[in-house]
Amino acid sequence: MKTSPSREIHPPRQPKRLPAGFLSTLQDDGEYSALELSGCRWTGQSAARPVFETMVFRKAVLGPSRLAKPRLADCHLENSDLSGIVWEQARFRRVEFLECRIIGAQLLESDYEDVLFRNCILERAVISSAKFRAARFSKCKLREASFEYTDLSGVVFEDCDLTRADLRRAKLAGADLRGSQLDGVQAGPEEFSGAIVDSTQALQIAGLLGVVIREKGEDPGP
Repeated sequence: MKTSPSREIHPPRQPKRLPAGFLSTLQDDGEYSALELSGCRWTGQSAARPVFETMVFRKAVLGPSRLAKPRLADCHLENSDLSGIVWEQARFRRVEFLECRIIGAQLLESDYEDVLFRNCILERAVISSAKFRAARFSKCKLREASFEYTDLSGVVFEDCDLTRADLRRAKLAGADLRGSQLDGVQAGPEEFSGAIVDSTQALQIAGLLGVVIREKGEDPGP
């Protein structure tokens, strides 16, 4: 089922081609720009306040790594592995993640604007105390992911698997969940207030909230 975001998501601003580069060691306050990185590995790397602008990452292994206050703008990540990363207070602007593994990642207190996740695996990812503006998850696996205390207002979840995802204390006003799996989602009436769901999901959410649905004339049961 097709859905539409609350506002258009702007793609990364990049030239048609970027020069190939290599980056294996990150530095505090390092600034990296206008490069295409293929197959780079950041396993075990740590850095504070790195800045990445107009970058392409292909088949990169970026985790596990620990970054404090990283900044990514106009970046494209494709077929890359970010599993196990711990990135705190990250800021993403016009960034797209395509077919990436982000399993068990910890993206804490981060800020997302014009961000696309497509065909990504974010199972057991912890994206807590974050804020999303103009963001979309398309065909992503988000099983057991945690969005506690995260502002997901207006975010589109298109055909995603949110089985047993933790949405407690998240803001879902205007979030479009139509077409996504919500089995076992942890959330209550306050979280679902203002969320956009389809009729099938409405019945499912009612069950999650303990509402018993019976047609008129049916045995109400115990």
